[in-house]
Amino acid sequence: MNKAQRRIIAEMIASTVRVLELLGLDYEVTAPKNQRKKGNKSPRVVYATMKDGEIIRIYNDWSGHIWANQGNGKPIKEVRTTEDLHEYLHERSKSSK
Repeated sequence: MNKAQRRIIAEMIASTVRVLELLGLDYEVTAPKNQRKKGNKSPRVVYATMKDGEIIRIYNDWSGHIWANQGNGKPIKEVRTTEDLHEYLHERSKSSK
């Protein structure tokens, strides 16, 4: 993974974190599983804790894609962009009230 790819991942993670903070959700950004000397240094997975306690895994990759899984591992089909993530989490938080 080169510097440009790591930069894209960092920007994607930052966008994801901004969405989670905007919605008032707790989150954790994880370190990569395999840290190599030349690359793979950017975190890619964000764990978001919903108001009902469910943890959603949000993945970001170097090509600018984003996807998410529910706590049970089931993919969330609606999430493909940061905007989709915001819409999904916003609707979910409204329905859990």
